[in-house]
Amino acid sequence: ASRLALPPAGRLAADTHAGPLGLRVGVAEVDLPAARRLLGTLGGARDRPGEQPGEQPGEHVAQELAADARAALRALALRSSAAALAGGAAACALVFRDPRAVGLGAAVVAGGLGAAGAVAAATARPQALTRPTLSGPLSRVPALAGAVRNARADFTAYSGRLAQLTSGVTRLAARLQELPAGIGEDTTRVLWISDVHNNPQAHALVRVLVEELRVHVVVDTGDSTDLGTEVENRQLAGTAQLPVPYLWVRGNHDSAATQEFLAALPNVHVLDGGAVVEVAGLRFAGTGDPRFTPVKRLQEEPGAARRELVRAGEALAAAIRDSPAPVDVALVHEPAMAAPLHGHVPLVLDGHVHHRRHRTRAGTLELTQGSSGGAGLRALDGGDAAPLELSVLHFDPATQALVAVDEITVGGVGEQRVLVERRAASAYAAGHGSGAPG
Repeated sequence: ASRLALPPAGRLAADTHAGPLGLRVGVAEVDLPAARRLLGTLGGARDRPGEQPGEQPGEHVAQELAADARAALRALALRSSAAALAGGAAACALVFRDPRAVGLGAAVVAGGLGAAGAVAAATARPQALTRPTLSGPLSRVPALAGAVRNARADFTAYSGRLAQLTSGVTRLAARLQELPAGIGEDTTRVLWISDVHNNPQAHALVRVLVEELRVHVVVDTGDSTDLGTEVENRQLAGTAQLPVPYLWVRGNHDSAATQEFLAALPNVHVLDGGAVVEVAGLRFAGTGDPRFTPVKRLQEEPGAARRELVRAGEALAAAIRDSPAPVDVALVHEPAMAAPLHGHVPLVLDGHVHHRRHRTRAGTLELTQGSSGGAGLRALDGGDAAPLELSVLHFDPATQALVAVDEITVGGVGEQRVLVERRAASAYAAGHGSGAPG
């Protein structure tokens, strides 16, 4: 039998052969840079070293991995045989102290190894690897695979309905302008998204809303990706095609490589370390999440994460105080980073928690965005459909004060609802707003 241990995910066992010989493989560590390069290759990049014309993306990597595995098995067999022969000879030497006995013992060991190898080769069933026995969390994989297949079908159908849903958003936004409490056409409009987590439909929705609602700038409060890999970064390339500036701060799921990728795009402004930029008559300041935690940390000191986030917020507050001109909007990813900003800036935007909320402290309005990607593609594992939540913020072009917020909610996979709710800036303190459901 063959067994593969993948802590902490569980174990995989397959009845690949008969006989006394067994194969046990364990994963001790993962080389993350190498894994990212591998994911990049499997993601479809062409012209990789060693890749032949006509090969499918990643085909060369699969062949290389297979060759590496065969070489490793041959080396393992040679080392194991040498160790067994040396051990048998040493045992005979210690017991009998006779060269002939040592030779006989080594011959017996060699014969036993040869017989066991012959039995394994004669009964080899490599197809058993396609029907392994799973234990631990891995035992959920077959059910998850079925759920993902179903979700993929739902997602494909949902993609086809997205244009209809988006047109519903624009119609509802037009209706809001016609209400008695309409705010007019001369506001500075900012489209705000957060926590897309690789959902391509969020980017498609942003492109349509930028055009249809004639927004002046897009701000993104982070977690554009899940792991910050090269493959994930590529799906952000379309940001460069937006006709308006794009402001971005790093989330805890975004890597330094993701930040470098976005910073290289011509219309993207990455705000980090207290950077201040003026766009569309508004002054924005921001900083990235100080932590990169695509996988939850284990046994982290209680309170250590919050202290790190608060320190980042304090550094941003100091940069805002030192700014030669007042800052209108501060951008951070985690709400814990926002607390030190209260009293230093009129408006703070953040995300991370995947649901909308708001609070007012020391004259500062803090708004938290939901997940503009419906918590991303991770939501396709059979859980409840999460909506895509975006907002359009309206600012007075003369005073740069927030006038109103249009909270846009588009139903997630399998849903067909659209909601646009307008809140006057003063209504957040009162806890109410006006809406136009659809």
